[in-house]
Amino acid sequence: MNDIVLDLDVGNSYTKWRADEQRGRVVTGELPKLEKSVVRVRVSAVAQSATQLSQQIQGRYGVEPEFAKTSATLSGVHNGYGDVSQLGVDRWLALVAAWQRVQNDLLLFDLGTAMTADYVRADGNHLGGYIVPGLNAMKNALGQRTRDVQVRESDSSFQLSETPATNTIDAVNFGLERVQLGWIQSCVEIGTQTFSNTPTLILTGGDLAVTELTRLFRFQYCPDLVLEGLAIALP
Repeated sequence: MNDIVLDLDVGNSYTKWRADEQRGRVVTGELPKLEKSVVRVRVSAVAQSATQLSQQIQGRYGVEPEFAKTSATLSGVHNGYGDVSQLGVDRWLALVAAWQRVQNDLLLFDLGTAMTADYVRADGNHLGGYIVPGLNAMKNALGQRTRDVQVRESDSSFQLSETPATNTIDAVNFGLERVQLGWIQSCVEIGTQTFSNTPTLILTGGDLAVTELTRLFRFQYCPDLVLEGLAIALP
């Protein structure tokens, strides 16, 4: 059978996709080009309007997409927000998929355009989390607000410098990497105080360097948690 199911994680900057064994990433606003016919499209979207995206998907693949939504409970996980609609669907799907993997106290970091941290207990209760700007978002804001500070987007190579920078671009890059590192450390410390057991640390997202961060924090790296959550929410 050549017909396939296409899963789309439409983020602020990029759209990650999965179709059978194929995986990839395109700039948000674009859709993957597939050789096989698509019989079903499951979508997590935070960046585009559902109407516009639905029209685009139907025009490309000839099928009406199914959109995942944040809910009060899903597959054993209980949403910790008072107004569950305020929790982004991408965060919701990722934390549900992460809990399904370990079913242990866990702290999930998603490092993308925004950096998020979510705490989930072993019993499936989501305790809430934090949101801060991602590295490139902070760099862009700094470049727009300061006249003489030169910035450039990260190439996702996290190499923590042990010495102060001697030029402006490195000063920005090294400094914000330390901001990211300090924020992660603070969130981990809160996790160790919150949970009775040592939480499992899980890392996902596109704006990150896996090797260095997993070495520093012993993360489990799970790059496709939102796509995994789509299959749970829309089986």
